[in-house]
Amino acid sequence: MDIKCRRTSCEFNKGHTCFSEGVDIDNYAICDTFERSYESLDDLDLSKHMFEVAPEYENSRHIKSVNLKCEAKNCLFNTGGKCRANGITVIDDKGKSRCGSFIREL
Repeated sequence: MDIKCRRTSCEFNKGHTCFSEGVDIDNYAICDTFERSYESLDDLDLSKHMFEVAPEYENSRHIKSVNLKCEAKNCLFNTGGKCRANGITVIDDKGKSRCGSFIREL
C-alpha cells in the first residue's frame, strides 16, 4: 500500500508520504486522520507534479498492510469498510483533506 499526501500541513506527512499507523476516510471521502502540524504551517500543494520527474520517490512508503478504514459506501474500492485500492492519495479540496483515489461505484 502506498499512501501519498498533498496536505503538507499534516503532522503525518513526511515528504508527501503518510506515516500514520492508520488512515480513516469518512462517508464523504474526507481523511479524518488529518492533524495539523504546528511546526510548519506551509500548506502549499507541491506534489502535483511529483511523478513527472521519476516514477518513485526515495521516501515512498510501500507497506504490506495498513489500517485503512473507509466509510465511503459508494466508493469502488470500499469492501466492508476497508479500502482495497493499491494506494491512495490525500488531496487538499477547499481546505479539506479528501481521498483523491475515490471512484464512485455505479
